[in-house]
Amino acid sequence: MKKLLFILLAIIIVAAAVTAYYLWDPNKIIVGIDNNPPYTFINQPVSVNLDTNGNVVTPVKQATAYIGFDIDVIEAAAKKAGLNVEYRNLPFGEMIDQIERGKKINQYLVKSSYTPAPAIDIAIGGISVTDARKKLVDFTIPYAKGGACILTTKGSRIYNANDLSGKTVGVELGTTMIAQANATKGVKLKGYHSQTEMYIDLYNGDLDAIVMDRMAAEYCLKDRKMNQLRIVNMPSTEEFAMVLKKGNKPLNDKLNKALMEMQQSGELKMIYDKWFTRLQP
Repeated sequence: MKKLLFILLAIIIVAAAVTAYYLWDPNKIIVGIDNNPPYTFINQPVSVNLDTNGNVVTPVKQATAYIGFDIDVIEAAAKKAGLNVEYRNLPFGEMIDQIERGKKINQYLVKSSYTPAPAIDIAIGGISVTDARKKLVDFTIPYAKGGACILTTKGSRIYNANDLSGKTVGVELGTTMIAQANATKGVKLKGYHSQTEMYIDLYNGDLDAIVMDRMAAEYCLKDRKMNQLRIVNMPSTEEFAMVLKKGNKPLNDKLNKALMEMQQSGELKMIYDKWFTRLQP
């Protein structure tokens, strides 16, 4: 009997160890991203299946593919730092809030199916470093620069930021573009959770313009062939970095070390050129 109990106990211990191995990955980082091309893309192709009668059956979602400038940067930095990346798709406005609050469950149960999902360790995707955000979260060293612009239709009479006065302007919630647009007196702001919704409203005439990141706007005009739109310059320069929970120095040090190595080796410039040089006129 004792021998049987010993065997059962051994089986339980082994099973627990195997479970812990798959659930507990001390090198795993959960990275929050939103759909913000060319910084982060969230592509989830849907395959359409037909039954024997030719009728469409329930679409099957295939594995999500994450690509983009920031994806390449975090993947390369994580590899150098010995970290494993797992992504969370979140609206931009929620990412910094989740970073600030930290994980909602035990940090080791990163594969939990709890709802809502665990909070994130890092947020990426063309995120600007600002003094206001520094009060809430920490940043890695900057790895790219950007700036704001106005995106409007070719037929509009908007030629500079002053022309936004009295106009309805779309901005993505939680971004620095809100402050950029508000710099013009009399502007009527309309907030959005995604860029796609803004583009639709701009095309439909519900918006007069969008204030957004210039590189993202250039990508949309050239790669998505939005030929009916044009870019209006705005005086703006911002630095982009990864966002971490305040005080998470061990992780920040690992990422900063990796980013500095990438800068020195030229790897960071190669990633930048891959995504942005082709957008230049």
